[in-house]
Amino acid sequence: MTFTKCLAALALCSLTHASEVDFEKDRQAILKMAGAFKVEFTFAETVPLTEGYELKKPYEANAHELVKIAEDSGKRIVLQHLLVAEDFAGPTVIKHWAQVWQYEDARSLNFVGNKTWETSDHSTEETKGTWTQFVTQIDDSPRYKAQGRWVHDGNSSAWTSALSTRPLPRRDYTKRKDYDLLVVTNTHMITPDGWVHAQDNRKLVTRDGQRKSLCVEKGLNHYQRVEEKDATKIFAEADAYWAKTQHFWKDVRSAWLEIIEKADKPVSYARSVDGKRLTSSMGEFVDQIEDEDATITRAEIDAVISKFLR
Repeated sequence: MTFTKCLAALALCSLTHASEVDFEKDRQAILKMAGAFKVEFTFAETVPLTEGYELKKPYEANAHELVKIAEDSGKRIVLQHLLVAEDFAGPTVIKHWAQVWQYEDARSLNFVGNKTWETSDHSTEETKGTWTQFVTQIDDSPRYKAQGRWVHDGNSSAWTSALSTRPLPRRDYTKRKDYDLLVVTNTHMITPDGWVHAQDNRKLVTRDGQRKSLCVEKGLNHYQRVEEKDATKIFAEADAYWAKTQHFWKDVRSAWLEIIEKADKPVSYARSVDGKRLTSSMGEFVDQIEDEDATITRAEIDAVISKFLR
């Protein structure tokens, strides 16, 4: 081998090693978002973008969330959030959002309204070294999916998404009808005591021939790790719920991932079929599992989802 070829081989080996090191750093950052957390949710409208629009009061809430590693197959990591809400009857477990992280995944999703998401495929060059984050709703149907890149600098690890669109958040969709979707850049940053999810949002109107932004909104959700001795008590019911239902939800999640991967047109589903919403149908399956130890097959799940797909 000539000297020049030897140098080229060494350079290629160095680049490959650096890529492998970065990939493992990425993985470890994602896995650090698992655990037991006290969460502070804060959203504040900061800048009006439409004449006459009055900024709404900030939204603040606190909760406890258990984030389970539902899957780790190397290039795919799934984190499932289980929210524990306290009421007069005691703690209630809510299967909250899931994060599906996929390495060098070329497909993202953008919400366009009316329970419809358009797929967007990225080039090999754009995709190299990136991770998509696919976030699901409580029934594991799509919420948003965007490509982004982890950056590690000293003791800091942060992932920032490309711009993407998503449906109204729970804090707004039951109360507001004045906008149609969010345009968002997400950042996930690992901190010494947990992690934060920061959002730069614009509230967008897309109806009656209009396309305008109402305002800018800033979101900051702080996940602060709970000590193990406290976590055991706080999350006992969440652990029990997940032990019973995790195999069912894995099948539901797999069904949706396959639908998105194979889609050659926008992914769209009906708000209700025969007066019933998809969330209710999945909830009935969960009730059968919890009350009767029923086994729900993938074929049964596929049959229900297919009824809603348009």
